[in-house]
Amino acid sequence: MPSTDDSAELAYRWAGPADPSTPTVVLLHGLGDSGDCWPDAVRRWSPTYRVVGVDLLGHGRSPRFTPAQLTSDDPMEAMCAAAEATVVHLAADHGGPVVLVSHSMGGGIAGALAARRPDLVGAAVLEDPAWRDPQYRVQPAEVVRERVAECRAFADDPRGSREQGRADNPTWPEAELDPWVKSKAQVDLDFLGLGIANLVQPWDEVVAAIEVPTLVLLAEQGGPVLPEVRERAARIANAHLDIRVVEGAGHCIRRDRPDAYHALVDPFLARHT
Repeated sequence: MPSTDDSAELAYRWAGPADPSTPTVVLLHGLGDSGDCWPDAVRRWSPTYRVVGVDLLGHGRSPRFTPAQLTSDDPMEAMCAAAEATVVHLAADHGGPVVLVSHSMGGGIAGALAARRPDLVGAAVLEDPAWRDPQYRVQPAEVVRERVAECRAFADDPRGSREQGRADNPTWPEAELDPWVKSKAQVDLDFLGLGIANLVQPWDEVVAAIEVPTLVLLAEQGGPVLPEVRERAARIANAHLDIRVVEGAGHCIRRDRPDAYHALVDPFLARHT
């Protein structure tokens, strides 16, 4: 049975073998999601790994951003610091480094932790990470307003939002829809209103500094990684990185093309846990 631990700085839940020495995979979600938003992956991985779904700062059941954090030079560093504290806790339980599996905003956090704390992170998977150049870091005001309004609509009409989500995303595993809808009603709207999802530190600086095996999956269609960013990433001389573009996938690769996602990620986990 999945378990919950709210004693850490961030809320998380885990599934899989109770023995914490079991290889541990820590899940870091994207903007507007939560640690519950990985049901298909948890179903596949929990027989083999201890799978831990973390609610990043301002998401799920984790604490909201403080006013000081929201007005700091980089609120995302507060999110990264909270995630690091939780990974420290989980790595101590496990007795060694963990593997991070991440998406979008969480991919940026996982990349930073892989670069900054190789003592905690043994390997990482970055699914369409939030690699935005500085001029694109803050989303346009109209995009931010639409995102906030969408989260409010999910909270006001979860059934209708689920039906629309099913119609808009026919390839998603059915189990993904309910936690996806629920997570939108749990977001810190003050944070969401900032229109950011990546660190001030340049993404390419972070990527160049990664020192652990890291699988990067990029969406062929849409997502934050623009074509020119994809080309620059491919030119970064870091032997620890394996960058793959998943054909036919939108921003959430594991939901759009689950079989293609797991064909790449599952062997990576087997090699590095």
